[in-house]
Amino acid sequence: MMQNTNNLDWQKVYSQCSPKLLGICRRYITDIYTAEDIVQDSFMTAIQKNNQLNDEKALFAWLKKIVVNNALQHIRKYSKHTFVDAEPSEIPDTYADMDHPFSEEKNIFIYDFTREELLSSIDNLPPHHKSVFNLFFIENHSHAEISGLLGITVNTSKSHLLRAKKTVQNHLMNNFIDQKTPKKKMAQLLVLFGFGGLLWAQTFRSKFADFKIQPSRKLEISSEIPDKISILTLNNSLSRKVIISVTLLIIILGSVFFIHPGDGFFTANNSAILSESADAVQVERKENKADKNKLAGKIHQNLTRQNKKEELSEDNGLNNTYKAQPAEKKLPSRQNPQKNIDKDSVHEIPHRVVVVKKIIKRDTIFVEK
Repeated sequence: MMQNTNNLDWQKVYSQCSPKLLGICRRYITDIYTAEDIVQDSFMTAIQKNNQLNDEKALFAWLKKIVVNNALQHIRKYSKHTFVDAEPSEIPDTYADMDHPFSEEKNIFIYDFTREELLSSIDNLPPHHKSVFNLFFIENHSHAEISGLLGITVNTSKSHLLRAKKTVQNHLMNNFIDQKTPKKKMAQLLVLFGFGGLLWAQTFRSKFADFKIQPSRKLEISSEIPDKISILTLNNSLSRKVIISVTLLIIILGSVFFIHPGDGFFTANNSAILSESADAVQVERKENKADKNKLAGKIHQNLTRQNKKEELSEDNGLNNTYKAQPAEKKLPSRQNPQKNIDKDSVHEIPHRVVVVKKIIKRDTIFVEK
């Protein structure tokens, strides 16, 4: 069930959660003042992004995630060492553990160390080794998750962890183990049965589970943050309203268009488009008709010229025949059909074709129409 987290009393939350968060940050950052600044900045980030928190029960886990991320960013920014360095490949010394299962040098956690001693061993690590060591043994992250958090490969994460373990082991052996150092009986049994590797995570998690450091100052909330929160909330509400309104408007217009396609805004556009297309079709038809008329006129002119040529040739033949025959056998004058046709007019194309057949015999000329 989602709860409203906009009305949280951040001064109260800070007084309750900051000691444990500062203890977590101290494992990554050696300087306590820098660690406290990081916790303050993390609370500022949480106040500005409190709308991302959906359940108040997850508040501490959310704040812890912000603190760890800010601490890692600080290490990455100000550390001289890089998370991805050119370390030579190294094989874990697992065979030495198998050859000497009861060796105290390979199982230093049969001794009981205080939290301050373990913290000093962590502080002795380089920053990039320290980050991997904290994330793996105390935060219980896998190498794949560490790879995503730090932007390194899985093999690089394993290499950093191996070197961190050796550094911690040497620091504890050289500084805090003597003949008076107490031993843990349960740890000795785990080593006896071959579970000595579990002592690393178990020891550090148990010692730092309730590690708290009281901050030296109260939470300093800037006066601009409440205004930013209200502006963000207002912008979010306005954007949601605008989206809902636009969606409803689109649905209404779409339903009107599909249910009554003959009404509304689209009808005028459609009628205009149809009228323009009809005018274009009429113009095209007129142009085609004019082209056809011109073509018909040219055909008519060619036919008329051809008929005239044939008539002229026929008249010449008849005249020659008349000259060879006696005067009394002259044929009556032939009347040609009227050829006064307007060449430019299409409507006066002749609808009847006259065929003249001439038969010329020895003494008589017959003309048939």
